[in-house]
Amino acid sequence: MSDFFQFKQFKVYHGKSSMKVGTDAVLLGCYLPIENCKNILEIGCGSGVISLVAAQRSEASILGIDIHKDSVLQAQQNYDISPWASQLTSQQISLQELAENNNQRFDCIMSNPPFFENSMKSPSSKRNLARHNDSLSPTDLILSVKKLLNPNGILSLVLPKTEGEDLIRLSIKHGFFLKKKVLVFPKASKDYNRVIFDLIQVPMPTTCEKLIIREENNEYTVKYRELTKDFYLAF
Repeated sequence: MSDFFQFKQFKVYHGKSSMKVGTDAVLLGCYLPIENCKNILEIGCGSGVISLVAAQRSEASILGIDIHKDSVLQAQQNYDISPWASQLTSQQISLQELAENNNQRFDCIMSNPPFFENSMKSPSSKRNLARHNDSLSPTDLILSVKKLLNPNGILSLVLPKTEGEDLIRLSIKHGFFLKKKVLVFPKASKDYNRVIFDLIQVPMPTTCEKLIIREENNEYTVKYRELTKDFYLAF
């Protein structure tokens, strides 16, 4: 596997970060409702790919945080070599610590968070940091975000189907409202396996849409190509 992933306008080195560049991160970045955002926080930035997609789509100041030192260093490297270096900063800090010690409020908070709560762990400690929620429980995530999000701000997340629906229900219990939900299907013939969703703190009607990634012949769908065409070299 290559040590970097080449996008149309930027390159992401990911050999030392907790997670490689993946479809979930790119999709979240493409769907982010960030047109009017001035400042954005990415929780668990890894290699920084979501922040870089967001930077290409906006003029916001973006802070990526992670508890994994090498991820923070690699994210900063990727930020610095991008066309949007002045917009992007990384910091090694937990979300809980940031929420307790930071007075700044964000217009958008985004994350592809840890999700395998009870599954068998990988031998790789850095992969476990990215994929297990021992260091950031769903409740910690929601309560910390409430302290850091502007009253009219948006929390945008991507999760597997079950974990995503569970987190939506938990968020509603803590005063959030579901603004938008995107059900991600690998193919039309299969059930959706990912959910991208936006949570807000003011009541608003919920919208829901579907994204099918591949046709039955394994070609990418028109909608998927259109969504990601500004980023993937293949489109």
